[in-house]
Amino acid sequence: MGRVLRSAVVIGLAAVFSPLRAEARGPLFVQPQPHQPDAEAIHALVEDSTKAWNAGDASAYSARFVIDASFTDVTGVSSSGRKAFQAKQEQLFKTIFRGSRLKQSVREIRLLTSDVAIVEIDTELTGFSGLPRGVKAWPDGVLRTRLQQVLVKVAGAWWVAGYHEVDAKASELHG
Repeated sequence: MGRVLRSAVVIGLAAVFSPLRAEARGPLFVQPQPHQPDAEAIHALVEDSTKAWNAGDASAYSARFVIDASFTDVTGVSSSGRKAFQAKQEQLFKTIFRGSRLKQSVREIRLLTSDVAIVEIDTELTGFSGLPRGVKAWPDGVLRTRLQQVLVKVAGAWWVAGYHEVDAKASELHG
């Protein structure tokens, strides 16, 4: 009986501590690559937002935001809601970003679940008449940023739930 009890204790302790050992070795979660239809849909969402920006269309640029999306702009100001995001874009398109041209390149798509993705995007903005306080263009006059979007899939379509943008420093060289 002592041997059986000892074996049960050892097995029990192994079951309790093995997840901790696995965590110490690295993540327990392997992020799958998106299926082709999801990757294509996410790339299309990014392309559509680029077209909307270049048309100066704040409504179209914010159309794929969930109603309560959270966002942090390139200056570090955070807000929430599609309406607030659209209003901010409308103001920018009427002033310093009027006639500007946006180029976006998807750097990485990571699926956290089958309906939640993190998308890393490199952006380049040209043709602006000014920049927000504290934001600087690179020596070539281009504003480069890193945009991270959290997307959720609802009824088969991808939507922006989170939007966080920071200006890329010239020393990064897209590396």
